[in-house]
Amino acid sequence: MIHGLIAAVISSNFPRILTQTHNQTLNISETAILRCHVKNLGNNHVTWLKYDSKMGTYLPLTVDEQVFYSDKRYYVSSYSTSEDNSYWNLEISNLQIADEGIYECKISNRHASVSIKIHLQVQIPMTIKPARLYVEPGSSVVLDCSIYNINTTNLTWHFSSLNQTFKYSYPDTYEKHQYKQNITTLKLIIPHAKPYHTGLYTCVYDKRQRRSAKLFVEKGLLT
Repeated sequence: MIHGLIAAVISSNFPRILTQTHNQTLNISETAILRCHVKNLGNNHVTWLKYDSKMGTYLPLTVDEQVFYSDKRYYVSSYSTSEDNSYWNLEISNLQIADEGIYECKISNRHASVSIKIHLQVQIPMTIKPARLYVEPGSSVVLDCSIYNINTTNLTWHFSSLNQTFKYSYPDTYEKHQYKQNITTLKLIIPHAKPYHTGLYTCVYDKRQRRSAKLFVEKGLLT
């Protein structure tokens, strides 16, 4: 009975993390701010960890403002807004794809533990132009799929029509790859569009990002 009362007292006085578990998506090269809002921290310590899929466990990155990770892009900013409320934010500058993963903000001691997780996703800016196009049969069509800040050959075009999707390979079309001013572009070129070219064109980067455009080829659309 006494042990139960002690445990209840410890639990009621233990810090709370007000930030909720959530996903966060940012672009490559941006700065990530992973927020951890703590209530009644007292003399306890805030630890940031990252899940290591190879080891199958969470590895500590920081304790309070001390950073154990060797990458200088990682930093903890802490501040208080009142006597009971404090923020312990993990900041990651110049985001890279390798920074993706599950991060955990945790407070624990021998008696209790509380934590939240943030799933960080890093995207590369990507565009497709035009996103919607109406043309007459016989028109020349060029769709540009561009991805920024990377030189890659992992862009592919896919075509959807009548609920079927496949990698684009019509004999009367061709692709042109170019890299210029830190932008990779894969052009899909249809020299003489036919009605069967009507459909959804999706550009995929490395199976992780995609952008789509709709093409309509029909006589009389522009009149």
